[in-house]
Amino acid sequence: MTDSTATAPLGGVGVLEWSTTIAGAYAGRLLCDAGATVTRAGGAATLGRGPEFDAYLHYGKEAVAAALEDLPSVIAAVNPAVVVLELPDAPGDDLVAGCGDAVVVAITPWGLDGPWVGEGRPWSEFTLQVEAGSLTLRGAMTPYPIMTGSSESLWVAGTMAAGAATAALQGGPAGRVIDVSLLEVTAYATNLFQDVAASVSEPCREPVPRVRLTPSVEPAADGWIGYNLASARNHEDFLVLIERPDWLADEQMRSFYGRYARMDEWTEAVRSWTRRHSVQSCVEAATAFRIPTAPVHNGRTVLDDEQVTARAFYEPHPDGGFMAPAPPFLFDGARPRRTKRGAGPAGPHPAVSDGPPFQGLRVLDLGTWWVGAYVGSALGAFGADVIKVESARRIDGSRTMGGVPVTRDHWWECGNFYLGANFDKRGITLDFTRPEGRELLIRMIEDADVLLENFAPRVLEAAGLGWDEIHRINPRLVMLRMPAFGLTGPRRELVGYAQTVEQFSGLCWRTGYPGGDPTNPQGPADPMGGANSFFALAAALLRCRATGEGMLVEAALAEGALTMAAEQVIRWTADGELLDRTGNRAAEAHIQGVFATRDTERWVGLSVLDEGQWHALVDVLGFDDWHTEPALADRAGRQAEADRIEARIAAWVKEREAGDVVDRLIAAGVPAGASIDCRWVYEHPQLAGRGAYETAELPHAGTVPLPTLPFRRLDQPAWLTRRPPTLGEHNREVLIGELGLTEEEFTKLVELKVIGTVPEGF
Repeated sequence: MTDSTATAPLGGVGVLEWSTTIAGAYAGRLLCDAGATVTRAGGAATLGRGPEFDAYLHYGKEAVAAALEDLPSVIAAVNPAVVVLELPDAPGDDLVAGCGDAVVVAITPWGLDGPWVGEGRPWSEFTLQVEAGSLTLRGAMTPYPIMTGSSESLWVAGTMAAGAATAALQGGPAGRVIDVSLLEVTAYATNLFQDVAASVSEPCREPVPRVRLTPSVEPAADGWIGYNLASARNHEDFLVLIERPDWLADEQMRSFYGRYARMDEWTEAVRSWTRRHSVQSCVEAATAFRIPTAPVHNGRTVLDDEQVTARAFYEPHPDGGFMAPAPPFLFDGARPRRTKRGAGPAGPHPAVSDGPPFQGLRVLDLGTWWVGAYVGSALGAFGADVIKVESARRIDGSRTMGGVPVTRDHWWECGNFYLGANFDKRGITLDFTRPEGRELLIRMIEDADVLLENFAPRVLEAAGLGWDEIHRINPRLVMLRMPAFGLTGPRRELVGYAQTVEQFSGLCWRTGYPGGDPTNPQGPADPMGGANSFFALAAALLRCRATGEGMLVEAALAEGALTMAAEQVIRWTADGELLDRTGNRAAEAHIQGVFATRDTERWVGLSVLDEGQWHALVDVLGFDDWHTEPALADRAGRQAEADRIEARIAAWVKEREAGDVVDRLIAAGVPAGASIDCRWVYEHPQLAGRGAYETAELPHAGTVPLPTLPFRRLDQPAWLTRRPPTLGEHNREVLIGELGLTEEEFTKLVELKVIGTVPEGF
């Protein structure tokens, strides 16, 4: 398909947006980028990050002045297919009912149900991170835990909202209200499935020290270099890389966890090597070993990166004066171009299915780790028949995560990332590098509607299964490719994971202590990459299911991360401001921080976002002199005196219990939250009260609460219809029952190790 409308698959879809943060505004941005006509009715007049940032998020949307109570009349006039409502609490039933037959996406801090809904509970993005367990993974034991620095959970929430809306458009009338809880998304996107790992391994409930991942972000001679050792081979090769091959015989230094006992010695060895080399030579040396690595960019340096420039990802904004990210996906090799308005007339769009949106679709899921798994599970949750394809020779790497010892029976069925992201699908093994396996995969491709993969580009191409061949085999198939850095450009073959692209994109640059090292946000690039890919695929399916023509969809993991770091490039190119690390402080907050309480490893986080909250905070603390002190008369003054203010707050909080402090602040209208250990986040009263986790009985891991998808359809209270499949669990069902192999042919495949149920080489 080569016509110009291929890059606008949502052409003709009308959207009404009411947004108050990045989440709702970016949901509208994505829908607009894919061709929808978006009318922005109101909400926050500005997102508080400068006019250029607002211009980036809202370009191409029609602006209509309206109060919230006027929305029903605006909806009647616009007649949209999708309504995005982002509100500080659950919208009333009348407002939702006033949206008629449209898909309604309600983005709220707590969700549409649960014990905290309807209370008018004050919140901020920072206190959501505190409540979601996010801070327990970041920062050193002293002085305090730290937040992610680029509002990552809001970007992820907006992307998930856009994807869910686009999927819901394709289904029947049931489930057309999408409930997106920012707290739930934050818990999902920033906790690395530590909740699943805790349920599998049942560790003690004592607080776990926050540790610096190592190696991670390290100083080079002319900047910072990032590493991510994702396998035992990576760890061994890294010792050779830093010229310490003698440590190959040292079990402690070969072990990710063992080296923490000799952290000073380890860090000195790593940094004495990296400091002697330039960033470029560090990248080249690590790449020779196939160690995932990337330069650690900021808003200035990323603009000159060879991969970014080759793919023209940052482009002059149409309003002029600054650079901004392009849409982070391509349709049939072309990136959508932004226009003043969406393509075509706006209005409802006919559903493709009378039942669940993706009912009747057959999906081949070659995805690995979190990104690929998310897309497959989301398709399955919306009704598709998803078959996950691994091989016994090369299992999904996420099966090896979670710290489960290889001495445990069926340890490969207990990986926390695998269990957390692979529900609602069947599983087979098939080594398609073997002729017999390739032939069977081709037979499955012939009958499939969707093929998704996130290997390095060379993997399928080496098997003779690039897009041209896939399209020849099945012209109606939609193929989603999710490489780390893209299908084109000088870095196309580099191995990359969430940490890698967080380092590359600038996300690390904004996370960390003031004046300290750049720090990995710890994972949000993966759910962002998965959500971005799912949105692009859902948009392509809306068009392709109507036309019967296939399409190639490309969504690079790095470009989702670059989008989340967009503010850095916008600020640098608009006025030369290089944004840096600020710990837990934020430009939009008068005061913001986290403070230790009398409870062991229990912290209270608070934000002051306006004058009323400042005076309420002062009243709770009893520091009456702050009401009249000239130096603290406005936000600028309070930010300038932040060290002194925070020290006095810290002394007050230290004498009290976390729950008491939070109750007092919330009652006074000050956003506040008590930290929670991310291992037990499923016990959070709001998350538990709304059933955010779904319990699964797993053959080898026991009873485990799974996070599934961090949003829901109101008429579909649970997503979980199938537990995560064991390795090769459905080989017989699919290969004999559906492909028609004989028992003899099946047995021969087992003997040849084309299929199997036990990993090879471990």
